[in-house]
Amino acid sequence: MRALLILAALLALSTVTLALPVKEKKEEHKEEPKEAEEGGEDWELNLEYGRYLKEVVQALESDPSFRKKLETAEVDDIKSGKIARELHFVDHNVRTKLDELKRRELERLRHLAIKEYEKETGVNRNLLKIPAHVDHVNPNRFEVEDLKKLIVKTTEDLEKVDAQRREDFKKYELEKEYDRQHELQGMDEEHRNQADQKHNEEVKKHKQHEKLHHPGSKQQLEEVWEEQDHMKAEDFDPKTFFHLHDLDGNGYWDEMEVKALFKKELDKMYDPNASEDDMNERYEEMERMREHVFKESDVNRDSLISFDEFVEQTRKTEFEQDGGWQGLDEQELYSQQEYEAYQRQREEEIRRLVEAGAVSIIYFCYLAVQVCVEIQWISLTICRYDKGPN
Repeated sequence: MRALLILAALLALSTVTLALPVKEKKEEHKEEPKEAEEGGEDWELNLEYGRYLKEVVQALESDPSFRKKLETAEVDDIKSGKIARELHFVDHNVRTKLDELKRRELERLRHLAIKEYEKETGVNRNLLKIPAHVDHVNPNRFEVEDLKKLIVKTTEDLEKVDAQRREDFKKYELEKEYDRQHELQGMDEEHRNQADQKHNEEVKKHKQHEKLHHPGSKQQLEEVWEEQDHMKAEDFDPKTFFHLHDLDGNGYWDEMEVKALFKKELDKMYDPNASEDDMNERYEEMERMREHVFKESDVNRDSLISFDEFVEQTRKTEFEQDGGWQGLDEQELYSQQEYEAYQRQREEEIRRLVEAGAVSIIYFCYLAVQVCVEIQWISLTICRYDKGPN
């Protein structure tokens, strides 16, 4: 969504994952604004205040003068929130809309705070976390400080997304290997050898795929042009290709539009119907391709690839050279030391669970004995009563 999207996927409003022919693209473009207004869940930002962020950006972009200043602003001025000072010059109707959005957001936060307080009876209200994306000092007006806080907070949060995703993926791979090893330990030697052999065959089969193109290279884009867009190879033109895949027609490629370009490459390596291919790894592969392309082409680091940035990339020698792509199957996803540390951690967790379970069993047995003693005492009492005095 233009330059304010230094906030990374900030404006991944496009949910389209396949490229469309030019004619269909124009028709879809007419429908998209309505979907964008109604569907606040398509951003995939994982930000608690995502709806508020989207509505503020849309309101600001409705002011042509402010939008132009965003597009020409320095990246550092946007990241630091310095651009927020331009809020003084936006149209009066836009400011009124922003005031309304802020009041609505504060009301939402107030209800959340009340629910949290009611949920945690007796909690000190002063310990509740105060949201940092909105200025609470002035509850009735959307001012420069509000825009600055929103930009700075969003930038800070989104910068953590890729790092956290990589860390979560590593944990996923460690857990997968730990479960495999744990399963092997419970087998006899014959079945263990069979399981090991099957695993090695699956790993080998997974690696037997067509060589992948370097993401963003001419060869990779040409393959999309021919096989995905169904265009003639001799007609390939980088400028036409850019506009064909600028699905929302705003002059930029956002992250969703770039990731859609990798479908053919990912299909070479990952088959949803093949047991040896892990779809979680396919997703991570796609994200790493996206990171790589943005690192090469996104010169101003605003998490968008403009038409000019793309054209500049096609003029480089590297664009013509396809060095291939080293997939996850050719990388060390974790070290042996990392696995051993994870193994110790998991075994410690299991030990604690076992101990907790043992304590529960002992306590249950104690209660059972107590019940038996009580029953025996009652039985004896009844017997004495039935026999009467000697």
